[in-house]
Amino acid sequence: MNDQPDAVARDPRQSGPLRFLGAFLREPLLVGSLCPSSESLARAVVNSCEFRPGDLVVELGPGTGVFTELLHERLDGRGRLLAVEISPEHIELLRQRFPSCRVIHDSAENLPRYLGRRRADCIVSGLAWGNMLPRVQDRIMRAIWSSLSPQGQFVAFAYAHALLMPTSLRFRRLLFDNFARVETTPIVWRNLPPAYIYRCWREPAKINSQSK
Repeated sequence: MNDQPDAVARDPRQSGPLRFLGAFLREPLLVGSLCPSSESLARAVVNSCEFRPGDLVVELGPGTGVFTELLHERLDGRGRLLAVEISPEHIELLRQRFPSCRVIHDSAENLPRYLGRRRADCIVSGLAWGNMLPRVQDRIMRAIWSSLSPQGQFVAFAYAHALLMPTSLRFRRLLFDNFARVETTPIVWRNLPPAYIYRCWREPAKINSQSK
């Protein structure tokens, strides 16, 4: 009998894709994709975020932690990272990989109860917005809005092939209806499927008072 631990037991990150696939097969409406986001998309998402060391960053739907790892690195121990994940498939893995991150097993719509009086400086979404029913979109957007600081930023990605789906169009309208400023990035082709990123701010961009 082989007493040596297998590769998954030695490194929990290697079990990520298998866990992700299992979660997708069990809960396709929640997970939304067969595989985790690519490193290219993860870096594009994190680079789209505006936060500083010491800020409070919230990640919704971290999955296996592709974005979480980069957010954690960027905070460099000088901020607070809170992750909210609804799939039980991913909770154990996230807590093993990121012991300094507060990982909450709950729906994103319940985010405000975990922040108390604190407000997030940046909220990053890995949620499958295009798969959500309208009422679920509304509940989660209300939670995001009430949890974000007045100067805060919300960042989310969407799949390019689903751009014209009714639920995706509805999510886009929600963003433009709720945020003062919304930007989209070019498509990140090195992802399966290709995706683009929404960058949203509660307040409009500051304009230099001396400029005309």
